[in-house]
Amino acid sequence: MLTHHEARRALDARRRGETRVELSCDFYASRADDAEVSLDGVRATHRGREVFVSWSTMETIADDDRGVYEPANGEDWNEGGFVKVQSFSDDTERAVSLMPSGEKTWPTALIAGFSMHRFGVGVDPKEDTEKKLGAIAPIRKGARALDVCTGLGYTSCMLASRGADVTTIELDRTMTKMCQMNPHSRALFEGNIEQIFGNGADVVKTFEDKTFDVIVTDPPTFALAGELYSAEFYADLKRILKPKGKLYHYIGDPKSASGSGVAAGVVRRLKQVGFGGVEIDYDAHGIIAAHDHIKLRKSKQKPTKPSAGGIDAPRAGKRLKNAGGKRRDRTASSTPDRRGSRRVRFHDDDDDDDDDDDWDHAHR
Repeated sequence: MLTHHEARRALDARRRGETRVELSCDFYASRADDAEVSLDGVRATHRGREVFVSWSTMETIADDDRGVYEPANGEDWNEGGFVKVQSFSDDTERAVSLMPSGEKTWPTALIAGFSMHRFGVGVDPKEDTEKKLGAIAPIRKGARALDVCTGLGYTSCMLASRGADVTTIELDRTMTKMCQMNPHSRALFEGNIEQIFGNGADVVKTFEDKTFDVIVTDPPTFALAGELYSAEFYADLKRILKPKGKLYHYIGDPKSASGSGVAAGVVRRLKQVGFGGVEIDYDAHGIIAAHDHIKLRKSKQKPTKPSAGGIDAPRAGKRLKNAGGKRRDRTASSTPDRRGSRRVRFHDDDDDDDDDDDWDHAHR
């Protein structure tokens, strides 16, 4: 896979008259390839396979700072043609695509034109995930962990790398296809991670009481998944969280006008269902909850000055672009067959609730 970072580096090398250029075809998941700069394009060998990219293709990729490209012919990478990694989800009726977050950082994804991770403000998707898990650290080896809304699987993969026994829930099977293509999501399919497909609000009802030591819920905006911000959902999370367990709930930037409203509503409902400790973690852009008292480190407390500069696209509620697709929201209910397998049926959600959590970003 290639991004504008690699394409521009190759074009710069040609302009300078160089004969070799370093390119990464997998977001630096492995060592970068030493590619040959020729008259008709760039040739390299990636993981034992020959790759050729024509200059016209390089120019197309260089002009697209939001796209990730793969060979048009998956069997023959020498044809020179590349296509954007994107798909339309039948589950959510929204466009989904991979997107570079920086030159040597993990990619993010766009859902209907909205980014899934914060980046460009000194935090890339990997660091974003580390901050979330740091907010509920320590995570002991063998801990039972639940990740609601898998997305690109970074949370699940990082939990598993720390020794947790992970269960993750994802509504959109198209996101799982993106995970299969993303080298930094590979651990989702290699480790001991149980994947369940369905609406998180329905799936959590199938778990027994006091099952999980750690729960991370990282939902889209309220407008797209209001059930994942409901008191009923929070009551289920409290029920399945062990007595000494911790919950992390992503809310977006709590210092922003929209984020502060989201935080207020979430805190209120978490307390309403009986969480005894509920605190906003301004560094991790989330809320930490537990059955009893929660005490954050000083570095986690509200900063005296708001952060300045950079792009925090999903947290600022700014749509990156209209990637097409219908706007009608859909939710899913799941019927348990056996542990780890769910039949999913979809139904239209016509309840347009104007709650204070209705803010304009589609982080997943």
